Amino acid sequence: MSKHGGTERSIINLFESAKEFNFYEDKYEIINIGKPRPSRGECKTDIYILAKNLSTDINREFKISIKQNDADFLENKMSLERAEEIFGEKVKDVIIKSIKSVEKSFSDDYLIYFKKFKRTEEKCIKIGWKFELLNKHGGERSGVLLLTDDQKIDVYSGSNLNINKKNAKVNGVEIIDSGVANFILEVNNTKEVLDFYIKDLKPIKDFAIINDIYFACKAINYRSKVNKWDGNRPLSAFIEWSLVNNIISAKFVMNSPLETKANEIGENIRFILSQLKIDSNNFSKLKNHIDENVNFIE
Repeated sequence: MSKHGGTERSIINLFESAKEFNFYEDKYEIINIGKPRPSRGECKTDIYILAKNLSTDINREFKISIKQNDADFLENKMSLERAEEIFGEKVKDVIIKSIKSVEKSFSDDYLIYFKKFKRTEEKCIKIGWKFELLNKHGGERSGVLLLTDDQKIDVYSGSNLNINKKNAKVNGVEIIDSGVANFILEVNNTKEVLDFYIKDLKPIKDFAIINDIYFACKAINYRSKVNKWDGNRPLSAFIEWSLVNNIISAKFVMNSPLETKANEIGENIRFILSQLKIDSNNFSKLKNHIDENVNFIE
């Protein structure tokens, strides 16, 4: 079980053991509790609780998103579909404006690695950069997203997720909108009593408005030593590689975010290397075929 999964289970156990809990001035009796499970992927709600207010006999849903304080990612597998759900029709404008704000860090990045540099291993070629949302600054190609309050609320709540993720199953029964979170709980550990966590429950609408959301563009590289890359991820920006007269050149493409995926660029790199009869065993020969405008490290 992952650390996050263990945290969810521990918090659920606390509620199940108590059977009742106080929230502000009201006392609630738990009717149903569990982890929502969409038909595919993940929803934003980590713990679903249906509880009856013992003063009014009115039922209330507590759909809790767990945020561990050592976790950075809000969306780490951003697709164009998901970005459209969050940002709406102007999704491309939002992302292009974001990546343009750190454009110099792209042009300064190495595109070919003949030796290891920082976290990038030797004999690598840049494919492009994926797009992620975080709750804090995430490196050189990172910054604050300029979002409306409604867009920020959706990032945390998932209110625009597709119906399969919004209407998840709890204990085997589908519940409408169970996957759309309405509370957030920031957790350091699970060693405290239940009241400690209940006091920290915050409505997502309040939490989202006062917290910045950051973007980060993380590199994906073709790794010649293993002849692969890390998945077919949508790219916020990518390198259009070409081979003319045995010279390899590179063009930055930053105006079609998340439309092109890593496999397309990676396969093109494989093709170019095969044309030059270069692989990891003779990778250094690539130096003889690089255009003068391509930034590399040796």
